[in-house]
Amino acid sequence: MNHKQEIGIGVFFLIFASVYIGFSFQIQSFDPFGNDILGSRAIPQVFGAGVILLSLIHIGSSVLKLRQEQKETAKEGGAAADKESKEIFGRPFRLMVITILLISAYIFFYTRLGFVVSTALFLLAEIFILIPNEKRKKWAVFIVCFSLGMAAFLFTLFTRVLSIFLPFGLLWW
Repeated sequence: MNHKQEIGIGVFFLIFASVYIGFSFQIQSFDPFGNDILGSRAIPQVFGAGVILLSLIHIGSSVLKLRQEQKETAKEGGAAADKESKEIFGRPFRLMVITILLISAYIFFYTRLGFVVSTALFLLAEIFILIPNEKRKKWAVFIVCFSLGMAAFLFTLFTRVLSIFLPFGLLWW
């Protein structure tokens, strides 16, 4: 992938995480443990801060690689870039667009289907999209089990340990 595209992806996630943190301040604060540090807002804010940190690291490393590549190209006399680096709407861009659509669908179905079902479907779809075609069949059973298990684990963690109420959706009985 082109280093300029890598920088663009890093900037996109930096902006996304900043907006995410901004929206996390709108979460109604529920503090099950009696302290101000670990409330309902804490996990989204930590997650957003982590994404910002990773985005900055990604942008920095991509800028360094781009500068190094430009120095090498200047030494070689400006050799033409290969076809893949010129392709603007390559596989990474398509994956990013599909991921944004999946996140939008997840948000839409979150309260309708419930946390466990929507999270399991989101994880399943995202992993199948990101894994290379030749490995999908080999890892299919593991991916399904992982998606279901992770959704159930997170639901238990949030409801039992952190006392954060999540929508039941289809699992309301």
